[in-house]
Amino acid sequence: MKRRQVSVRALTLAAALCAAAPPGLIALLPVPAAAQMAGDWEAAPQAQLEAAAEAGTAGAQYALALRLEEGRGLVQNYRLAVEWFARAAEQGHVAAQGRLGQYYHHGLGVEKDRDTAIHWLERAAASGQAQALFDLAAVVEQGPEGSGDPARAADLYRRAMEQGHDEAAVSLGVLYQNGRGVAQDLARARSLYEGPAAAGNARAQNNLGLMYVRGEGVPQDYARAADLFQSAADQGLAVAIGNLATMYENGFGVPLDEVRAAELNRQAGRSGEQVAGEAAGPDLRSGSVFDTRLLPPDTGAESLQQLQSGARAGDPLAEFLLGWLLLQEGREDYARHRQAAALLRRAAEAGYPAAQANLGLMYFEGRALPQDYVLGYMWLVLAGSAGLAEARALSAALLPQMTPEQITEAQELAEGRVNTTP
Repeated sequence: MKRRQVSVRALTLAAALCAAAPPGLIALLPVPAAAQMAGDWEAAPQAQLEAAAEAGTAGAQYALALRLEEGRGLVQNYRLAVEWFARAAEQGHVAAQGRLGQYYHHGLGVEKDRDTAIHWLERAAASGQAQALFDLAAVVEQGPEGSGDPARAADLYRRAMEQGHDEAAVSLGVLYQNGRGVAQDLARARSLYEGPAAAGNARAQNNLGLMYVRGEGVPQDYARAADLFQSAADQGLAVAIGNLATMYENGFGVPLDEVRAAELNRQAGRSGEQVAGEAAGPDLRSGSVFDTRLLPPDTGAESLQQLQSGARAGDPLAEFLLGWLLLQEGREDYARHRQAAALLRRAAEAGYPAAQANLGLMYFEGRALPQDYVLGYMWLVLAGSAGLAEARALSAALLPQMTPEQITEAQELAEGRVNTTP
């Protein structure tokens, strides 16, 4: 294999992407934190929760909005989530104010409106809570046509960091590394990354790894950089996976391995960004989701005949299992995947969640079906609302590929299917 020089431009680009990427809406709070803010209403029965929300209890309104946001026990619906977040926010519920600001910032469920987003984020940040300070900082740091205020963001990040908010420390480190809003100070940036990196923060690990690659503020150390990229990659951070691929491609800090580099590059291109500090999302490369309540199907001749017989009789379980087995064939086997799509569609129409999730993935990928993000997301929403946790994770991972308009349309289609199901 021919040795190639390291792509410095690729590593520089990766640094910018990771540094500038604040957490997205769906994973704005880790689930335990969101549940904690919902208080005693988090586990309340749906009917009791809805009654309390209608009666004006802010905590219940916030908890109901979270369920609508996640599609947990309800069909995911950002428009309705916004309405309940707004009702709680008007009563001074800090977490609801922050969430509402994020919806206006991203333009999900409502028209995108930066001024309104900042209004609600300011209301939340007035509480002094670390998460609210961080959310506001992430928005004010960036602005259209250079209208961001990195100096103010630095102060907000610092205040959140002083309360133990690791993501704020990482974002503040990025500002020091780049000299935005503060005087450039590489030693300060390194120290801000080191604590969160040691605690497992993926974004801190990636950024610290880049400092070791370049020898910025630290002695150049490719092996240390590769270890840090690996730790972040293990958590699903796409930019770190790409950086690790570059290290293998050039044999820096790791053995030269072009096959490994190519695999990592494919993974980085398909994994989607993960929020630092959270568990890695689903592995989309497998192209299928199995129902973990079941044992893998026997592929012996007699068992396959039984599955085929059940599928012909319209048994959704048999249709799913047979369709899933067909999906395990090579991606180039178009005819078998067309058969899988037909089987999964029948099971999905019958309401089988794992079949819905697999059919949704096939639409997203355009695999044996016309690529259609709206239909793909609709089927994932339906599977998630039926209780399939893997479908909710897939929805969150695939969300960045869609426009707000596509998301709204998919959620409306899902709601329509539920409302018309006998």
